[in-house]
Amino acid sequence: MKLESNLEFEVLGFSDSRYEKLTVEVKYKGESIAQINQDKGMELLEIEVFADLNSAILKVPFSGFLGAMNLARGFIVESG
Repeated sequence: MKLESNLEFEVLGFSDSRYEKLTVEVKYKGESIAQINQDKGMELLEIEVFADLNSAILKVPFSGFLGAMNLARGFIVESG
């Protein structure tokens, strides 16, 4: 699902074998930048930010990233 206000961000729900419950992946320009899981409950959502410290720094628009995070949280709430 693409963010309407910023089409460069995409939020996808999927099942990851490392987690018991549904996870949500956040992509920016087609690259995975974060994954959110709800294994510890809705009030303790965890986010993994994918970063390779040996490569160039990934810069993303702050408002777009926050919008994607809110969309991802809503996706988890609806699915949970």
